[in-house]
Amino acid sequence: MSIYKFRVLLESDEDIFRDIEIKSTQNFDDFHEIIVAAFGFDNSQMASFYMSNDDWDKGQEITLFDMQIEEDQQEKVMVMADTIINTQANCVGTHILYAYDFLNMSNFFIELMEIKVKEDKDGFYPKVVYTQGEPPVQKPNLAEMSEEEMASELLKDAGFNEDGDDPSGDIFEGFDDFENYQ
Repeated sequence: MSIYKFRVLLESDEDIFRDIEIKSTQNFDDFHEIIVAAFGFDNSQMASFYMSNDDWDKGQEITLFDMQIEEDQQEKVMVMADTIINTQANCVGTHILYAYDFLNMSNFFIELMEIKVKEDKDGFYPKVVYTQGEPPVQKPNLAEMSEEEMASELLKDAGFNEDGDDPSGDIFEGFDDFENYQ
């Protein structure tokens, strides 16, 4: 058995990444769990891994759950809990994409950096071995919000202040101001 060292880079303007060591015989669900923990997410969202090439194109998907609707689909769905890491990644330089929270879309670029033949006898795997940068705070789950909370969150995302005002400095406070301006 080997130990794989992956670099997991969050798509961001800043350098935010984690180096993670995991046994080659562990599954992608174990990998998913350590990524979520390492970046401070709450593990309440859907996620998928995508095997990738050097250009970071999406290839074979490895899903959190099998949500295949039609039984007769040509391509077999790969599920994280059933897919062992070394069956998909087995050489240094292997690229994997990881998408977490499909509504707020956190994307990660993963590269297999090193393969160690011996594991640390006192070590527990998977584990984070290096940390760079602070990830942004995870956005709240829209499905668990009230309509008022959801509207407030959408306004903030659109650039409005918490009180609903447009921070762009519009000279009109309301319709009365417009009448006075004419």
